[in-house]
Amino acid sequence: MKKIIVYTSGSFDLAHCGHTNVLKKAKKMGNCLIVGVSSNRLIKQYKGIEPVISYRDRVSLIKDLKYVDKVIKQDKFFDIDQLRKYKINIIVLGSDWKGKSFPELENCLIKLNIKMRYVPYTVRLSSSKIKEKIIKNAIPIIKAQSKR
Repeated sequence: MKKIIVYTSGSFDLAHCGHTNVLKKAKKMGNCLIVGVSSNRLIKQYKGIEPVISYRDRVSLIKDLKYVDKVIKQDKFFDIDQLRKYKINIIVLGSDWKGKSFPELENCLIKLNIKMRYVPYTVRLSSSKIKEKIIKNAIPIIKAQSKR
């Protein structure tokens, strides 16, 4: 049986079932799922803020998921050398990335003959929405914590 290596990545800060939905669907597309966990530097670069959860803890969480075969550090988007090294056959992204232009990605797909697949984005969930909800409810959260 030919080994089909699937790759997806993310920050996985404040991980939620939207993240696991992507990983579960990505795993079904091949027989090995490699997940790139974004470094703190990369997250700060594209989101403008540091992640809430440490890199080490985010990696630990993703490694513990049954769908994941290997976790690697993602220091830059669509690193052609890294994709070549791990012999990636398919890259999976959430459908929220569809239609966005990434010359690095297009270069990797062509040069390495990698297929691109999108899985449905879980609209009701995002780490950003979770953070917004925490901020909105900060005072009640602090009051509840002080009563413990």
